[in-house]
Amino acid sequence: MNFNYENRIVAFLDILGFRNLINDSEKDKSKIITIYKVLEYLKTYEKPKEWTLDFIEIEEDAQKKGVKTFDIIDKTNCTCFSDSIVVSVNIEENNIEEIISTLIANIAYISSVLLEEGILLRGGMTIGRLIHKENGVILGQGLIDAFELENKYSKYPRIILSDKLIHELNYPSYKKGERYPYHQYLKRFDDGCVGFTQLTFLQVIQSWEKMSIHQLKDSLDTMKSEILKGLDSSFQNPDIHVKYQWLKMEFNKLIILKKGIKEKILELNENLGDPNIHYLYTDEISYKK
Repeated sequence: MNFNYENRIVAFLDILGFRNLINDSEKDKSKIITIYKVLEYLKTYEKPKEWTLDFIEIEEDAQKKGVKTFDIIDKTNCTCFSDSIVVSVNIEENNIEEIISTLIANIAYISSVLLEEGILLRGGMTIGRLIHKENGVILGQGLIDAFELENKYSKYPRIILSDKLIHELNYPSYKKGERYPYHQYLKRFDDGCVGFTQLTFLQVIQSWEKMSIHQLKDSLDTMKSEILKGLDSSFQNPDIHVKYQWLKMEFNKLIILKKGIKEKILELNENLGDPNIHYLYTDEISYKK
């Protein structure tokens, strides 16, 4: 067995509010089912074959460069434990642009699936030396750096990239031919961090032929509903409430090309004559649901 450190992209992802979910599950059996389904779903990604090219093959930038060069299946290891997931991809072949495109597309998809289940996810991605085996053994500075990035700086339901990783990527991108699929996913947030949210996948994938308008609207409506429920369930927990407020802001910023597909999440009491304390009530009255 090879025990040498490898140069790898490392992502450390963590479910937000997991302790509260566990506490709630003792009183609400449906929460147990949700938690189990989510953890079971994440465990499927321990199989390298799950890190597919499905969301890369549709990208013009990838097609022009050769889709096969974006394949990460034989380079990827994934380990899930409790409420966390660690994914790493070997980049010794020096094709970091292609590798991170596929990795980000897949993580963006996973995070969007979790949000539709009402699960918030945040994480950090970096580049570093790491040993990551199929049996789940992980060690190296890359893991420490990814964990600290998630723990100290991510804060909200988003996955952010380290300075070290960003400096390895193709920025600034001056010409269309120099772009890679990951350019569509990444943005710079108001606090200066660079990354993507649990909502980003739908914005990128909205024109995919397999994504019907009906499916897109259903996903957006489901995410909106989960955000509203989160806003209304955090009366005694401002730390959680501020994360849903941030997610509400990001939802409203989403660029969806087809008109009438996405409904704005309103401010509390927006368009209402009488004061109330529930976002869902504001939404139901304003949109007459």
